[in-house]
Amino acid sequence: NGIIAGYPLIDIKVTLYDGSYHEVDSSEMAFKIAGSMCMKDGAKKAKPVLLEPIMAVEIVTPEDYMGDVMGDLNRRLSSV
Repeated sequence: NGIIAGYPLIDIKVTLYDGSYHEVDSSEMAFKIAGSMCMKDGAKKAKPVLLEPIMAVEIVTPEDYMGDVMGDLNRRLSSV
């Protein structure tokens, strides 16, 4: 899950340059937790942005509902 609103991160590349193993403190779970913490910290430092969907749609509606439809589109920050 991403750090903004829980949405997935996309187009991410992570490279691990160094690591070490300790007989007492190292376990598979410890490495998973450390990796997760590093990923979250790095993602925050990268200043991520939330991408919103952009769609082209054609709406056909009776004239009586035109005002309501236009109002709904404007509330959704659409370009008409």
